[in-house]
Amino acid sequence: MKPLQRAVDFVFGPVAAGRLVVFRALFAATLLYYVAFRWRFAAEWLTPVGYHPSGGASVGFQQAVPLLPEAALPWFGVAYFAAIVALILGFKPRLAIWPVLLGTAYVTGADRLAAFTINKIFLGGLLILALAPPIVEDAAGRPTIRSAWPLRALQFTLIVQLFGAGICKVRYGDWLAHGDTLWHQVQVNFMTDTAAWMVRNVSLPIWAGLQHLALAFELAAPLLFMVRRLRPLGYAMGFGMFLTIALTMRELMFFALQMCAFFVLFVDEARLHRWRRALSRDGDKS
Repeated sequence: MKPLQRAVDFVFGPVAAGRLVVFRALFAATLLYYVAFRWRFAAEWLTPVGYHPSGGASVGFQQAVPLLPEAALPWFGVAYFAAIVALILGFKPRLAIWPVLLGTAYVTGADRLAAFTINKIFLGGLLILALAPPIVEDAAGRPTIRSAWPLRALQFTLIVQLFGAGICKVRYGDWLAHGDTLWHQVQVNFMTDTAAWMVRNVSLPIWAGLQHLALAFELAAPLLFMVRRLRPLGYAMGFGMFLTIALTMRELMFFALQMCAFFVLFVDEARLHRWRRALSRDGDKS
């Protein structure tokens, strides 16, 4: 087979969809946790009760959609959360994903100034899942999709996200020039109690090691995830980095969980199928 044909088949040929199914559930679960955490203040960013700066005051980040009446907020919340739960459980996922996508787009547009990068990643990931071909079961009962492009697009998203972050640290940051950059960064706006303890008790050489290890992981992400034999190392480095982020940077735990959900997209399909069968048998026994 010619290289061009192999490339076309890799991107657009049929592929087992177990990774997409599991990713969809994990991705939606991360979204549920994120939205539930921020919903405590939903009236402030979705209704006129809160403070909504003008475009001039927010430098072009004014709200992009009309705000909800206060009476409509609970109804919107019920519909939005119900759709996310349905997506997690795999109940009518091709139908459920659209209110999840539109709801996420709405809450992002209602408070663009407070929306993080995580919102954009959710929107992009949900859009890819919404546009994906239907997932069906093959003769062996395994989920299959007739075109691999959604899987490849999501895999590419993680690799670009990590590699791009590493390039930015090298070109525009001082991660190579100084060994205390990470030590300084954990002390800014998102500092947690764990970070405060680590700043007092962990030596600067260890901080420098963590810093350079994180940078090495991001720059090596294309190899760590594209080369099958290197993936265990990629998982270990990735989980380690994102666990550190979750523990030391308040509210960035949502970003860490979101990124870790992408890891399942690189798990061997046969191994994932065995894990799911094992969990299913354990569930039946209980």
